[in-house]
Amino acid sequence: MAYIIGAIVLFWGLKFFFGQQEQSGNSAGNPSQPGPTRPNKAEEMLEAVASTMTVGVYCALGDGNLDNRETATLRRWKDEFLKKVPSEAATLIGKAMEAEMQRSLRGVSEDRLHQACLKQKSLPEDLRAMTMGLAFEIVAADKKVESSELACLQKVARLLAIPEETFKRLEEKYLKPIQVAAATSGQTSANEQERILGIDSTWTKERKLAQLTSEFAKYNARMQTARDDTMRAQCRKMLEIIADMREELITGRKPNRNPPPQPKPTANNVPRPTTPSTPRPAPTIPAPVGSKDEILIGVDLSLPPRQKLAFLDGEEARWKGRKVNHLPPAALAKCETALQAIRRLRNVYQAQL
Repeated sequence: MAYIIGAIVLFWGLKFFFGQQEQSGNSAGNPSQPGPTRPNKAEEMLEAVASTMTVGVYCALGDGNLDNRETATLRRWKDEFLKKVPSEAATLIGKAMEAEMQRSLRGVSEDRLHQACLKQKSLPEDLRAMTMGLAFEIVAADKKVESSELACLQKVARLLAIPEETFKRLEEKYLKPIQVAAATSGQTSANEQERILGIDSTWTKERKLAQLTSEFAKYNARMQTARDDTMRAQCRKMLEIIADMREELITGRKPNRNPPPQPKPTANNVPRPTTPSTPRPAPTIPAPVGSKDEILIGVDLSLPPRQKLAFLDGEEARWKGRKVNHLPPAALAKCETALQAIRRLRNVYQAQL
C-alpha cells in the first residue's frame, strides 16, 4: 500500500510541475520555451524515482554476485510499480527506470549510491520506505543472507533516513525466515545466531539473558500456534539454540548435545526386522528446554534439585538487595518479577527432592 500511495503522489507532483512549465511558457508568449525552474524540479523527481533501481542493484551486488533471481525480482518490482502509476506518467517513469537499471547493472560505486539516496530525499517518506522494501526483497531473492548484504541494507537505511521500526519490520518479513532456516539447519556461526536473536555482542551478560528470555517466549508461542510441521520443527530448534546460549552464558561452557554412543549389536540386542505390516512408532517430539522462569533466572538445568535450590537462594538474595535501592518503578517491577519466578521454581525443585 505504501508504494501505491507514493506512486500517486509522484504522479500528481509530475503533473503539477509539467503543468506549471506549460503555463510559464504560455505566459511568456512563447510556448516552446519553458520556465527556468519548474522543468528542473520535474526532472529531479524523475531522477529520484529512477534512482530506486540504483539502490536495488547496489544491494544485489552486496554479496559480490548478481544472481538471476535478484535481477528478476528487480524487474518484477519495476513492472508492478508501473502498473500502479496512471498511464499519463507510466511511460515517462518506465523509460527513466529502465535507463537507470541498465546503467547500474554495469556496476554501482559508493558515490553513485550516495547520489541516488540523496535524490530520494526529495521523495515522500512512503516512497523512500518503498525503496527500502525493494532492497530487502533483492537481498532475500536468493534465499541467503550474507553479512555483507546486511551491511548494505543498513547503509541504505542510514542514507535514506529510514526509521528503525520500519527497518526491523522489513527485516522480520524478508530476512528472518531465511535466517531461522539457516540457523536451525546448522549453517550459522555463534555470532550469526546472536544477531538472529537480536543480541549485540557488546551487551552485558544480564542484558543478553533478558533478550534470550524474550526470544524464548516468542518462539515458544509460535511453536504452540504453528500449523505447519516444518515451522514447529524450526521453532523447537530455535528453543534449543536459545537454551544452549543461555547455558553457555551462565556456565561458560558450551553444552554437549551429541547423542550418547549406541551399544554394538550382539545376539541379544539385535533389533528384530520390521515387516511392512508392522507400523513404525511415531517419532517423539522433545519438549522445550527450560521453562520461562528458568530462562529468566538463569538456572542451569543440568544441576540436581538441591544445587538448583542453593542457586535460587543466592539469586533471591541478590534481587532483594537490588530491590532495597532507590530504583525507578520499571526496575522495581523487574525485581518483583524475578522474585516471584524464584518462589515458583523453589516449589518445583523442593517437590523433586
